[in-house]
Amino acid sequence: MLVTKSKNDHAVIWSIIAIIIAGLSIGYCFSHIIELIGNGMERSSRAIAYLARLMKGSV
Repeated sequence: MLVTKSKNDHAVIWSIIAIIIAGLSIGYCFSHIIELIGNGMERSSRAIAYLARLMKGSV
């Protein structure tokens, strides 16, 4: 079995730090992301309803 060892052990540490920072960023922004998704879905449903009314000619 071929096992390779990284010549730079600091790369593993920096990778772990980057993963932790990314996780904290997602956790901090999660409520804003959910709000944006909710607003986007609401706007999309309104636009679809408007287009449906346009197609029916009831606008």
